[in-house]
Amino acid sequence: MAVSNDMLTQETKSERGSRRSVAFLVESMFVLALLMVFTALFIQLFAGAQLEGRAAHYLSKAVVVATNCAEQFSADPSSTPATSTQDDLEVRCDVETVDHEGGTLHNATITVEHNGEVIYTLHTARYVHTPGGDES
Repeated sequence: MAVSNDMLTQETKSERGSRRSVAFLVESMFVLALLMVFTALFIQLFAGAQLEGRAAHYLSKAVVVATNCAEQFSADPSSTPATSTQDDLEVRCDVETVDHEGGTLHNATITVEHNGEVIYTLHTARYVHTPGGDES
């Protein structure tokens, strides 16, 4: 049986086609692997951004709540409640008083927590003059 040049040429073309198919599959798998890696990275990036955004939101709310408590303390140190809850934040106001000859110094530490985690702390003070006290 004689082998013609046409038969040899056909086998070479089919080998080239199979090589191209294998190369295409390897390249496709490589691109798919890269897409999976980049997708995982982007998911982690967006999840981290969401957590940071949530933390910033709670910090902003905590600053407002602590400022409101400090304003109430400044108006009347004795009317500020020791603990309160606003939205989902717990506000604790620890007041320490120091008596002086001419009045009383009230020091307050206002702490805002969320789920037991301290988010914001504010220190403030108010001096209340006692009528008839030393004017010096």
